[in-house]
Amino acid sequence: MFVKREYYLNLLDKNTNSFKKGNAKNIALLGSRKSGKSSIVKEHLKNVKDIVPVYIDLEKISLNPENFSIEFIGNIIFHYLKKPLSEYKKFLLLENLLKTNEQIKSIKAFDLLKSIENELLKIKPDQKLLVQSAFNFAEVLGKENNKKFLVVLDNFENLLDLNNFSQIKDVLSIINFDAENVSYIVTSSAIKECLALLKNFECYEIKNFDRDETSNLIGSFVQMNETDREKISSEIFSLSQGHPFVTSAICKKYVETKNARRAFLVELLTKNHYIYNYCQDSLSYYYNRARGQTLLKTILRVIASEELRLSEIARRIYRSAPVTKSILERLMEVDIIYKKDNKFYFADNVLRLWVKLISAGYEFDEIPDDKVLDEVAKEI
Repeated sequence: MFVKREYYLNLLDKNTNSFKKGNAKNIALLGSRKSGKSSIVKEHLKNVKDIVPVYIDLEKISLNPENFSIEFIGNIIFHYLKKPLSEYKKFLLLENLLKTNEQIKSIKAFDLLKSIENELLKIKPDQKLLVQSAFNFAEVLGKENNKKFLVVLDNFENLLDLNNFSQIKDVLSIINFDAENVSYIVTSSAIKECLALLKNFECYEIKNFDRDETSNLIGSFVQMNETDREKISSEIFSLSQGHPFVTSAICKKYVETKNARRAFLVELLTKNHYIYNYCQDSLSYYYNRARGQTLLKTILRVIASEELRLSEIARRIYRSAPVTKSILERLMEVDIIYKKDNKFYFADNVLRLWVKLISAGYEFDEIPDDKVLDEVAKEI
């Protein structure tokens, strides 16, 4: 459920209006998973006029150079021609894109398509050229048709997978982020990595809701008097830490249970429930971005139970301090933990609780009874 965050929407609206006048900046919205980044951008795109909005989810297109070049351009043409969603699949195939010559009305853009076709006929195509052509397409198409493109790259960190190809190595270096008629908005959960890489972007970190915003969200789910609302909002806020998705999931279950803590624990520990799936997906996301999963899992279980110093963690996992430090640095690089006062903490407290409780055996195929939930409640 999308809750308007006017600060970020106003920021994007202002930047897009500046883009129309020729002086926009590229924007990066960074934040934890399910913090509302994609929802904010999609809401912004609903109000975009006089320019071509192109939304591309980099989790859902191919990330080998050959297919990427076709699908990336396909997304641009699909949005440029304002085609219905039912036709989207057609724009992921090169043979169909080559039939859009008369529709896109751009000789140079079509030449780019033909160059990609010719390159793909080679035994060893130039992968760097393919990716570069894909990113140049909107710029070329826009110049010939006097159009501006606002390109949204959702889940931006996935683009970096192209660096694994020896001909590319540094995909960002081949993208013209200063094109006059193309502006970029990127979203990512890889906060530290993007802050280091996106030097020519204005970066904004999406924060969790504060108490008032959490209360407003709860009010959209649950009807109650002011006194009860203040009490329930405080309890749900302490459980969710203001995370929008987690708050929403607790509220939906609260409508059934009328007990905030029970609603939270049912969602957290029962398979195929919202918060359980969120934690499971988040952990997979962090593991996939880091290296050495076996020890990563062990360390996370240790930190989930209590905040410890480096030397204490090293003793728990039976590894030397240098080895332990190296693993902890990998975890900090992907934003799952952080260091404060020489101790290590989970960035997401809900995920911490999930790891802690699941590791202790509190994982259920069906909703547990009250006695079991009361036992679990003592753990938190």
